[in-house]
Amino acid sequence: MTSPFRTIALWCWYRGAGFHGYQGQQGLRTVQAELLRAFAEAAATRNPVVAGRTDRGVSARMQILSARLEREVPLERFVERLSRALPDDLGLHLAREAAAGFHAAWSATAKEYRYHLRDDVGSLDRLREAAAFVPGSRDFRVFHFKTSEVKTRTVTSLEVLPTASGVTLRFVGAQFARHMVRMLTGGLLAVARGEVTLDTFRLGLDQQVNFHCPTAPAEPLTLWSVDYPAAIDPFTNDERAAFRWPPQRDLTATPDGLSPSR
Repeated sequence: MTSPFRTIALWCWYRGAGFHGYQGQQGLRTVQAELLRAFAEAAATRNPVVAGRTDRGVSARMQILSARLEREVPLERFVERLSRALPDDLGLHLAREAAAGFHAAWSATAKEYRYHLRDDVGSLDRLREAAAFVPGSRDFRVFHFKTSEVKTRTVTSLEVLPTASGVTLRFVGAQFARHMVRMLTGGLLAVARGEVTLDTFRLGLDQQVNFHCPTAPAEPLTLWSVDYPAAIDPFTNDERAAFRWPPQRDLTATPDGLSPSR
């Protein structure tokens, strides 16, 4: 018997300054609370699953949701209703019918985070030298919030990219723990500014020697993208590359279920 539902994938974005993180919290404005309100207004009966929760103040250029939508509901109509129910700092960019078994979190193979530094970062050479030691598989326990599970996690790459307005740290990896990118950034800056030695930073990475690593502020951090296996990825490489951040508001839904940047 055919299921009355089909799985859809939604590419959402949000500016983190106005939210107390993604996860719903009683009495506080969160991304999840706004999404659930908008889903209800769009007459969706199944709540979405998120690729990964973000902390208070963290933005997302590409946050992926998977949800079940009744087969008789046209995707274009749902996209239009949902887009109009969302606030100005939370938008829907693309919506697609997803492959069987697609799950926003479990199907993800990697995430990319970008942290933009505008203030004095200290020595760029020391920053690059410390950053070169971060990629690899280890438990990173010195560099994440203590409530996160201690297990092996992989940072695939970490690039230090000078920009016109400062420096951007580009992290790519799988299963980032809570505050992990912010604490790695805090440790890197401490080395670059001469507040922590490179050897101390390396001992924290390789031997889990605690040095009370500082946590960088949340606001400059953006969840940039979420990757999936090519066979089930709802979005193309061209679509991923073309989306500009920050987005512009546009409520127009196109016939293929695509809603341009809102």
